[in-house]
Amino acid sequence: MNATTSALGGPAGPAGQVGPHTYIRPPLSPPEKYERLAFTFCRMGTVGLIAWAVTPAVFVLVVALVAIALYAKSITLGVSWSKCFLRRPTLIIGAWAAIAAADAYWLVVLGGRLPV
Repeated sequence: MNATTSALGGPAGPAGQVGPHTYIRPPLSPPEKYERLAFTFCRMGTVGLIAWAVTPAVFVLVVALVAIALYAKSITLGVSWSKCFLRRPTLIIGAWAAIAAADAYWLVVLGGRLPV
């Protein structure tokens, strides 16, 4: 093995390195930034919904409202597709609005208790 090859027989040096520092990421446009941030809140809300039994319901309400606001902003910037499960930002907003309404009703009207 010489200075120009690695132990695996490939080239050594910067050209042969692979890792996160070598990934080229083009800059995101403003719509892509809002969609990425909105998708983050969509994931957080989904996790909150799954763990609703152990997660404070206020968390789900706040995340739903933030996701709605961010997806609305991304729509105004021209985003028409998302990585979120429902894919269309308008459907995602509708789903989170229904969840936020149900959660607010549960917190305010029912006092956080299940109806009996």
